[in-house]
Amino acid sequence: MISTIWSHWHFPSFSHWVVVFPLGLLLGISIGWGTGILKHKWNLPVGYSRKIFHFAIFTLAGLLGLVGGFPAVQVFGTAIGVVVVYAVWQGESSKLYQAVARPSDAPYERFYILVPFLMTALGGMVSNLCFGEMALIGYITTGWGDAVGEPAGTRWGKHKYRAPSLRGVITYRSWEGSLAVFLASLVGCVVLLSSTFPAPLGWTLTAATLLALCTTLVEALTFHSMDNLTIQVATSALGYLLLKGWG
Repeated sequence: MISTIWSHWHFPSFSHWVVVFPLGLLLGISIGWGTGILKHKWNLPVGYSRKIFHFAIFTLAGLLGLVGGFPAVQVFGTAIGVVVVYAVWQGESSKLYQAVARPSDAPYERFYILVPFLMTALGGMVSNLCFGEMALIGYITTGWGDAVGEPAGTRWGKHKYRAPSLRGVITYRSWEGSLAVFLASLVGCVVLLSSTFPAPLGWTLTAATLLALCTTLVEALTFHSMDNLTIQVATSALGYLLLKGWG
């Protein structure tokens, strides 16, 4: 089992660091600065600006995963980690920090920025090591589904339910937000499966629906700030089972 998992670990080459790392820094800084500007110019709630950053980073990770595989994603994640840690260290003077620090997470805003990032990295490693290329499914379900849920809940969420959380922060999700998670995950999975893992249309739609349901359920039940881990691993595992069964 360990040897099988280890076989999926492909370490980045020197060229990955030379090419992907500076590109990741540039993209991370640009997207972070851009979301900060959007927040101030349009007075966006943090629920919007935070998830714009989330959506962009996960989508880029997915594209890099398609082109360069797990090594490229590792280097890209490291570059984004540098950007995030620097923003947290800068605090309110950083536009990215202002765009992703939720007032509702006070006084633990830094904690709820760093922990989701660490869960993202851990989820990506576990998904890649255990399920290989199926980790792409985890990128999309987490990057699209989870990204849409919070803004939709912020805008239309009227039917709330209590979500489990850490450090005593009271957190709510909404049925409207959960519906948005399902729909965005469904669209993302249809696009990914139909373009990357070709199969009959009926199977693709069925698999995408099951993956979207899994995303929605896991997101609803996971502790606040931990779903970047749980969604990635759960949907990558389900995708592996579905595609292995199809094969």
